Amino acid sequence: MRKKEIKTMQLGSTVTLVYTGKLDDGTVFGFATEEKPMKFQTGMDMAIDGFEKAILEMNEAGEKKTFTVDEYGAYGEYLEGHVAKIPLEQIPVNDVKVGKRIMLSSSEDGAPMPATVLDITDGLVTFDLNHPLAGKSLTFEVELLEVEDAPEDFVSAAEKAQHLKEQAKLLGGDQGEDFR
Repeated sequence: MRKKEIKTMQLGSTVTLVYTGKLDDGTVFGFATEEKPMKFQTGMDMAIDGFEKAILEMNEAGEKKTFTVDEYGAYGEYLEGHVAKIPLEQIPVNDVKVGKRIMLSSSEDGAPMPATVLDITDGLVTFDLNHPLAGKSLTFEVELLEVEDAPEDFVSAAEKAQHLKEQAKLLGGDQGEDFR
């Protein structure tokens, strides 16, 4: 009789898991179930840093763990400077309501940015550009369902970014920018 091979976690492993994410007051902000599990490859910046770090400390399928990720390992601190007021007539969305999340264009590069409407007063819309979970500690209850081995030639997103930065220096194109 052959022993079942138990795969263990390593950077580059693909994990399938279920989780419940809660705020300090017990409010559930996210979850994944066995019917709709979360699946991602570690080392590819596909999960928040603190979550991925805790997952990498787990060993094998079937393991359960509860852990808390502080704001810096999650979505960062809440920044008052990321609250902006924009005249209502400049908003390209017709249905602007307090509490609604809409996409705004960045003035710098035109990339879409999600924003939450905080207030509408005197023709001005106050937007919060912080992530809704910024400034919060997040507690996760996780169970690993499956761990797939990393590919032999796995290169993490951080290693790729570092390589690109080094190549830019060699080619004389590094102006101090960070490719991550």
